[in-house]
Amino acid sequence: MQRLLRGLSAMDLHNVKHRRNRHTGGRPLSASGMLVAGFLLALLLTAPAQSASDIAGRWRTQDGATVEISDCGGAPCGKIISFPPPPGETQQTAMDIRNRDASKRGRKILGLTILWRLAPEGTGWKGRVYDPRRGFSANATVTRPDANQLSIRGCVRAIFNVCETETWRRTGD
Repeated sequence: MQRLLRGLSAMDLHNVKHRRNRHTGGRPLSASGMLVAGFLLALLLTAPAQSASDIAGRWRTQDGATVEISDCGGAPCGKIISFPPPPGETQQTAMDIRNRDASKRGRKILGLTILWRLAPEGTGWKGRVYDPRRGFSANATVTRPDANQLSIRGCVRAIFNVCETETWRRTGD
């Protein structure tokens, strides 16, 4: 709103106060003009902001894991709460063995934060995502195509950007 007001001159503010429009030669706005202006202002002020509650809940990944997104210190984050374990492992014993950081290979997959630092941007969120199958983190863009889907796009910069998109579905849990 302040950005909108910054572009107005003193004369514009005077015209608004006295319901005059410089595009109508200084004549007062008609009732229908005021109605349209009021409607547009209401749209600006009530535009939906992205919030953590928009994506909070449990989501099933394409490979069958369940990620719970909730508030983590003022920003949403996602943790693995169940997953199909690798052969010979259980959910309780599977470790982050593919992590590129050797000091993190002893972390358990169950409870691992894989989506963090999410901040609203445009019609979605930007943040970071970790893929334990490959052991690397990437910049993430999260959008909601509909109420029951999340689109997670992770991009890693090599010589050029390498990106992958997954669609997660809301679970009934």
